[in-house]
Amino acid sequence: MAKIVFNEISTASPDLLIIAGEHSGDEHGARLVRRLKAIHPHHHICAIGGNRLKETDVDFLFNLVEFSVVGIVEVLRNIHFFSRILKIICHWVECYQPKAICFIDFPGLNLRVARELFRRKVSHKAGGKVKLYHYISPQIWAWKAKRRFMIAKYIDALGVIFPFEKECYGDTDLDVQFLGHPFVAEDYALPVIYDSDGPVLLLPGSRDAAVSRIFPTMLQTVRRLRKSGDGREVVVIYPDEEILATLRRIGKSYGDIAPTFIPSGTVTVRVSAALMSSGTMALNCALGGIPSIIIYRANVLTYGLARALIRVKFLHIANILLQRESAPEFVQFAAKPKLICRALREALNDPAVRLRAEKDGEELRQILSSDPQNDIVTWIQRALT
Repeated sequence: MAKIVFNEISTASPDLLIIAGEHSGDEHGARLVRRLKAIHPHHHICAIGGNRLKETDVDFLFNLVEFSVVGIVEVLRNIHFFSRILKIICHWVECYQPKAICFIDFPGLNLRVARELFRRKVSHKAGGKVKLYHYISPQIWAWKAKRRFMIAKYIDALGVIFPFEKECYGDTDLDVQFLGHPFVAEDYALPVIYDSDGPVLLLPGSRDAAVSRIFPTMLQTVRRLRKSGDGREVVVIYPDEEILATLRRIGKSYGDIAPTFIPSGTVTVRVSAALMSSGTMALNCALGGIPSIIIYRANVLTYGLARALIRVKFLHIANILLQRESAPEFVQFAAKPKLICRALREALNDPAVRLRAEKDGEELRQILSSDPQNDIVTWIQRALT
């Protein structure tokens, strides 16, 4: 891991520190900054995140997103790095004393930072000055449900993006607000649109380890699709240059596929169907009514532990919200190109599949919408006044 060096900031006492450790959290954080600054341009905001936050009007401290990992095994390999970053973040907070911290998702690190700030008596709940707000709940409804008590102990307020999450904290005294999902906000434009004549979209993920396992299966599936007579084009949306390098390296072994690589957030992509890992872009596709298929492959040890711990029936959040398999899931040993290709042909050629995806997208939009007066900007502003 690289040396950890924080950039200098412009003043001694910032209003808000945002910490986002993943691509999706980085994008949510950037949208929060833009909306907050539009209403309260005087706020001094610092951020630890990725390129999206770096491009906004913040004092950017450190790019944490480029070090994000997935899975139990991968986390263990990088434990020393995250121990160092935790200490440095906590020392920074002690020195600069921001009015509030907004943790965005990434609970493996963020909740440890909250606990350490409580131990050092820096946080509001420990008698200090710094309020701790957490945006996007850890998936306690899937696994590690007891974390709700730790969150309630250290965090001042929690903003959730799925309506059922609020009741998960019903036996705690934590202030929990459903803020609506950012993907159904008025100022949000879906990055993908359905087009029956469009290419097939591949979304192998935003982390190198996951992409290395999932992308070959996707390419093998497309190869089968083309052998069956469907020669449509393929596009891949990628989050950053590091992932693009991994995609190109893997793609060299599948020269006959020749996908078009498109950086995330640059253009609206029109597609006919999607093969994807479960994640942020998967929900975008569901809301866009795009017939989709979930593919998931993990380290064997990670997968075995996850099966023992995870309590939900589905991986794809759209399937969880709808309580049915809107998008078929091919997980681990079931993620075989032959089976996936069969489902992909149905997604491309069966009008009933498209109609069902469209109706499911409309239902999801209703489920994920909240009171317009209770959004993330109003919520975080409470911590700054």
